[in-house]
Amino acid sequence: MIKILLIIGIGMWIFSIFGGNSMKLTKEEKKLVNKLNFDIDLLTELKKETKSELKQLPKINEYAEVLDEFYDGIHSKCDEEKGKEIVKKLKNKFKNKGYLIFLFSGENDFSVAVIKGKDELEILSYRRTDGINYGYENEDIIKKISEWKDKYGISVIGCGRDWLEVKFNKLPSNLDAFANEVYEFCPDSVDQGVGEVENLKLIIKEMNGVWLWWD
Repeated sequence: MIKILLIIGIGMWIFSIFGGNSMKLTKEEKKLVNKLNFDIDLLTELKKETKSELKQLPKINEYAEVLDEFYDGIHSKCDEEKGKEIVKKLKNKFKNKGYLIFLFSGENDFSVAVIKGKDELEILSYRRTDGINYGYENEDIIKKISEWKDKYGISVIGCGRDWLEVKFNKLPSNLDAFANEVYEFCPDSVDQGVGEVENLKLIIKEMNGVWLWWD
């Protein structure tokens, strides 16, 4: 019994040095969080999930390009799938405290990002997501997603320069009509994605949402 307790004690000591402490905010991270007046407990929780450094979000120009300037937000690198899991897990908690959390893609990587706000559409406005290859400006994307928000309720799971993923609060009642609407708005969701509108309908139902991409 004494040996078991000793082993457990040593294990906890090792974790506190090499594991637990590494998830605490560094001096620089605390300085960033305080500068932006963000909730330090929420950002500490984000770092525990991503296990990556907290950095300030970059600004995005009118062409949806990432700049070497800063925006009032924070992000932490993470792979795409893990990032989506984190966003779904923390979305409501962050939103209830006045923050929007989402998967963010820059030029070549992904991270979980946080900005202040209540309206999910502010995420798309910040990232300037567009479908320019099909003639859609950022305003056009926001207009369409706003329509879906009014009808079904939405959460923005993630977005990048030319893609976005949203989750619905309630599924459209007519999935056949909605799948055709999605295909008309984003042909690549089928033509370079699931192959047929019928498959798109099944994916929408399975996801309780939709993933859009304009190649």
